[in-house]
Amino acid sequence: MNPFTIVAFGDSLTYGYGVLDHIAFPACLKKDFPKWRIINKGVNGNTTREAMERIKKDVLLFNPQIVTIFFGSNDCALVEDYYRPLIEYEKNLRSITELVLSSQHGTEFHNGTALPIFITPPPVVDTDFFPFTTSDRVQLYADSVKKIAAEYNCPVIDFFSALWAKKEEAFEDFFQFDGIHLSNAGYAFLYPMIHDKIADLTK
Repeated sequence: MNPFTIVAFGDSLTYGYGVLDHIAFPACLKKDFPKWRIINKGVNGNTTREAMERIKKDVLLFNPQIVTIFFGSNDCALVEDYYRPLIEYEKNLRSITELVLSSQHGTEFHNGTALPIFITPPPVVDTDFFPFTTSDRVQLYADSVKKIAAEYNCPVIDFFSALWAKKEEAFEDFFQFDGIHLSNAGYAFLYPMIHDKIADLTK
């Protein structure tokens, strides 16, 4: 029997772009839940379109109990190569959700099927230096995540709102120089929300 398995499915914010390996949240989960199998399937630059192309080999193949779903920062980009219209983003998220919910793992957790945990994409530092996207655009995608989580009765971590509430408190410290990728402080802010949600769901 495989150990309790969590697949962290996402883009560079899941992968841990620009920070040391132990800083990104999947590595923190490994440290705090050492008996579990934690698999980091964050891929830099991915949108939900690429997620759909790789979900079978990167997620479903592992028969996980939990899948964190953390996409949107690239989907909402101003850059044409990354941009996915909101209607496509929602369609892809629904497809991902249904595939995860239909995945069997053969244990008692969540009645034997995988449980998606959604994470809303964070705001950005709005800057002319590197205009990849804007917080207003991200918020539309974050709202879609919450809507879809509610539709499927799945847990959601509203990282966008939690971080946006800090916008008057050295907000830039939560990000790397590009204003998009999370800094050590950004991951330190995000991780307790993920840890507590998972701990609550598995107690």
